[in-house]
Amino acid sequence: MRKAKMNLLKQVAQVLRKIIGEKNYKNIRANFLFSSLDRPFPLFPETPFDPQWTKQDVSKLNRHTPLVYIISPTQRSGTNFLGNVLSKHEELEVPCGKDLPAEQCLYSYSEHIKAYAYNTVSCWSKWVDGGEPMLEAHAKSMVGYMGEGILRYFQSFIGNDKILLFRTPDAGQLENIYHLFPRATVIILVRDGRDTIESFSKSWGGDGTFKQMCKRWSSRVDSILEFQKQANQAGLKNQYLFVRFDHFNNDTAGELKKIINFLQLDEDRYPWNEIDDVPILGSSSHQTNDIVHWSPIKKTDQFNPNHKWLNWSESKKKIFKKYAGDNLIALGFATDDKW
Repeated sequence: MRKAKMNLLKQVAQVLRKIIGEKNYKNIRANFLFSSLDRPFPLFPETPFDPQWTKQDVSKLNRHTPLVYIISPTQRSGTNFLGNVLSKHEELEVPCGKDLPAEQCLYSYSEHIKAYAYNTVSCWSKWVDGGEPMLEAHAKSMVGYMGEGILRYFQSFIGNDKILLFRTPDAGQLENIYHLFPRATVIILVRDGRDTIESFSKSWGGDGTFKQMCKRWSSRVDSILEFQKQANQAGLKNQYLFVRFDHFNNDTAGELKKIINFLQLDEDRYPWNEIDDVPILGSSSHQTNDIVHWSPIKKTDQFNPNHKWLNWSESKKKIFKKYAGDNLIALGFATDDKW
């Protein structure tokens, strides 16, 4: 249908040439094509291309750098603790240090990369005439190779025999991660949204933005659920794992073994005798002058990040239920709104 439309436009152009003359036709065409300064070759400003970013060509995955990526809906979900515990495995390494952050946000602006690929492939009639399958194939391949370039950059900061370990405490645009990083193994760390919001409030204040915090957490859970849907459709169920923060905190060694086995790493290369020495960072329960600090604190049996929300007023509960209650249930932290 769309290819037929393009052929019709070409026929119309040929008729116009005959009617108004070649010179006038070229003038009109030039004024139209270069009316925008944003596109160097604006041949098809309204290319009929609606990319479906769900299917993956798994036969090409081996060319990409492997990595493990820890994701959470928002900050205050435990990614620091899980990341620090997991990074002690000999096969994993976080590319961080004096000049690099510990949290990378590598997919957080991926819509711009998708838009770049979309606009680029839409410039050329050779691709446009091939229809959506050709446009999609080229655009997705371009995005994948750009992702590979990003990984090669970070890989230069770690050992040659190491697997990259990233973490981002925000799930916005997570549905694009496999287009950038087809071989990524994603660990999705989820925490009770009520505890997350309470920790938000204690960490940065924000009683006046409580509603916005609830909306933000819920929107990021939407991103996670969309990611799960797309990954399942693409046959990538074995490339992501859900981990509950409360379970990981209560049984760190047991949950860690599950994660290591899922990642197909060697259990014997983990220093199990050091697991209790991994500190906690940025906990809202440990503040100095009511300000969250990022100095390492030894985790003790008294540390309990769960059920911080139990003292909420009915007003706060009502707001959370309205804006985030459905996703609390979707993640399995509640069975209904009667809490």
